[in-house]
Amino acid sequence: MPKDKGGMGFRDLQSFNLAMLAKQVWRLLCDPDSLCARVLRARYYPDGKLLNARVKSGSSYTWQSILAGLQCFKQGYIWRVGDGTQIKIWEDNWIPGSHNLKIQTVRGNNLVTTVDELINPINSTWDEELLKTIFWPTDVYRIMQIPIRSGREDLVAWQYNRSGIFSIKSAYHYQWEYKYGVRSIQVQPSTASRSRLWKSLWKLKVPAKIKIFGWRALKGLLPCRAILANRHVGDSGGCPVCQSGAEDITHMIFTCERAKKVWRSLGIEEKIQSLTLTDRSGSVILEEIITREEQIQNLDVGFAELVITAAWYIWWERRQLVHGETVQRPSRSAMAIAALTKNYKLATKKTSVLRQGWKKPPEGKVMVNVDAGYDENGGCGSVGSIIRDCSGGVLIAAHSFVPHLVDAPMAEAYALKEGLMLAQHIGCNRLIVQSDCMEVV
Repeated sequence: MPKDKGGMGFRDLQSFNLAMLAKQVWRLLCDPDSLCARVLRARYYPDGKLLNARVKSGSSYTWQSILAGLQCFKQGYIWRVGDGTQIKIWEDNWIPGSHNLKIQTVRGNNLVTTVDELINPINSTWDEELLKTIFWPTDVYRIMQIPIRSGREDLVAWQYNRSGIFSIKSAYHYQWEYKYGVRSIQVQPSTASRSRLWKSLWKLKVPAKIKIFGWRALKGLLPCRAILANRHVGDSGGCPVCQSGAEDITHMIFTCERAKKVWRSLGIEEKIQSLTLTDRSGSVILEEIITREEQIQNLDVGFAELVITAAWYIWWERRQLVHGETVQRPSRSAMAIAALTKNYKLATKKTSVLRQGWKKPPEGKVMVNVDAGYDENGGCGSVGSIIRDCSGGVLIAAHSFVPHLVDAPMAEAYALKEGLMLAQHIGCNRLIVQSDCMEVV
């Protein structure tokens, strides 16, 4: 264990050995014409697909060791798309930003199998319409960000180095962390995916404190007991609510027995279960939820808004239980979550006001706009008028001072009179008159 994590700085020999064996896998991939590669290929993977190799009866100790390194290598390899003929859409690692580098969409009855079927053969770009009919929006966005190297074969790269070249150091680092549970092996999202994630988070129609909670959860900064125990804080990592299982973000929000009852009462338990079927961290699950543009029809709220609000509420009640306070039943909690999400959306909904601006008159007519101002103390006012053609151009305009007026409607009447006389002066008899005084109109 490293010294900065409380150990003495000795290497973990098992993790280091697996990293060394993974290096041999990388060499077989990079130099398929070497004598060693040709001998092993002829005996154990005659189709040339090393990543799909399996254990055979009577395998040598050398081959069994390489297969052990292959399992380590598979945790961090990724395909770089060339012509797409070698990449299997549903099985291979080829999606940057995904927690396991794979497609998250459930295959169902889709018949497409290789990536080249998703590429437009005419211009060698992604077939966006086809992608939208097959994959979830999150997968569509991630695929569209992948550059296509047309005219080249697909290449295998190492995800944990920027250069894409395998290194024992990076393999050992992630293998050790996975083994000792410091964190699950997962790929950090790319800059573009991370930028889109934060934009999606801050655009959610939820209170600011819930957005901040979501940010902390995405960063893995919630002080759950299992997370604190990994950092040598406290002596127990068990869940204080259900008393079963280690309390990390995934357990606290999604898989705790009380949390499951809340999701069931909200009517979205099946969707939550589909997201937690694989062994993923809670931060990765929340990332996928936040980037979804999905609505809950019966509540008329966004799926992401409802989940992030429920996650905050579950965390808030968990803290109450830890401090010995009484909390309500899960069904009541679900009602409170739905009401909070719905009411905040209604309270922040902006009603758009349609502004009726000036419109051009139809062809063959002119528009006469008149207006007046009345000074009640002085008993006087001023009037003005303007005439414009069908293109909006000004034909003529005039204004004058009226010394004796009784009230504002009288001033508007004078303005109307001046506008009509102005139209007569230029010889216009097909006109439309506009005034803001309904009494005069």
